Amino acid sequence: MAIVSLSGQYAGRNPALQHTAGQTGEVGQKASLDAAKVQAVTDMVNRDYHAGKFDLFDPSICLNYDSADDTVSDSSLTGKTVVQNKPTGWIITTIDPNMTTADDARKSAKAGGATHAFLYQSFDFLTDAAKEYATLGDNEVFQHRNINDLSFVRDTLSFFTGEDYYKTGYIDETQSALMDQITNVVHELSQQIKNGESPDLSKVKTTLTIGGSDVTISKLMEMQQIGRELSESFKNVSAGSLNGQTTESFAKMGIAKSLSSYYAGDKGEVGAMFSTAIDRLYERGIAQVQRGQVWSQSVIGAANTSSSQDAVKVGLDIADTFSKLGGSSKSGLSYSFSSALSQMRSIVQQYCSQYNMPTSHVGLAGATAGIEKFFQAWTEKL
Repeated sequence: MAIVSLSGQYAGRNPALQHTAGQTGEVGQKASLDAAKVQAVTDMVNRDYHAGKFDLFDPSICLNYDSADDTVSDSSLTGKTVVQNKPTGWIITTIDPNMTTADDARKSAKAGGATHAFLYQSFDFLTDAAKEYATLGDNEVFQHRNINDLSFVRDTLSFFTGEDYYKTGYIDETQSALMDQITNVVHELSQQIKNGESPDLSKVKTTLTIGGSDVTISKLMEMQQIGRELSESFKNVSAGSLNGQTTESFAKMGIAKSLSSYYAGDKGEVGAMFSTAIDRLYERGIAQVQRGQVWSQSVIGAANTSSSQDAVKVGLDIADTFSKLGGSSKSGLSYSFSSALSQMRSIVQQYCSQYNMPTSHVGLAGATAGIEKFFQAWTEKL
């Protein structure tokens, strides 16, 4: 589900809301509608939403809005996509910033968010089960083992293979085999405890079979951490006007996609599946921006201006440019990045020339510095 903020003040908070019509859509200007238009759009969109026609709607009559910091705050936002109309453009948030669990991520992904439950799965259930096995023995049966194992198995397989293992609702041979391997992991951890050691997943020798390839628990944990951090680049993406935030956020999306390929380059078939999984999240993030643009054009006057539409296109072009970084070595990756950075500057400069504005007006220098810092931090990490 996606949520769209149409105005600087929500009608529910300010019944006497005053708006001006005919916004020009210039950089930094907030689009708005008159009160009658807001109500008409609200009625139309909510009707279509409840009829199941699409999953974006205007919550102006049911959510609280704090104009002081220009943010939307409501517990019902959890797991939804938030599109906020800010002075910088509309903000596409495809990952709930308060997300902490796999269930949160699962809800967000179901609503179209560029995330996945596997990235937030906890491995604690393995050590917890091992402690119980060490104390009570292998003959004891614990209901939560089955529940946690199945959730972990389905999220893991779904992430790497791209198949929805929740759709069928039954356990097939692939899931059953992976659950047996997880039980072997628990037995290894339990033996560590019996030997007087603290349970250590990095020492586990049992491998898990995913998509026909084997991977250790420690490597799986590493991929999860990297994937979660990369997916952070797919949230809070702004569109609708060109500025430093827009340029930097789209560049980070593309860089994250390229970095996943570089990271997975020497990790065999599991690495290839990991890279493809991040590609899917990237595409979902791009799709959210495109959907947000189409919907906003239908309800926000400024979104229909050529400058706003071109600004979105520039952002998507920037993401695409950085998503194609190549090189099997860090030096090759850095060379490719430098080339993409030059292309990005050219794209922004062309936009600025078209609308007769200096690049300083859209914060190109600051965005460039932020992009370089982001890339450097990742290359030092990988």
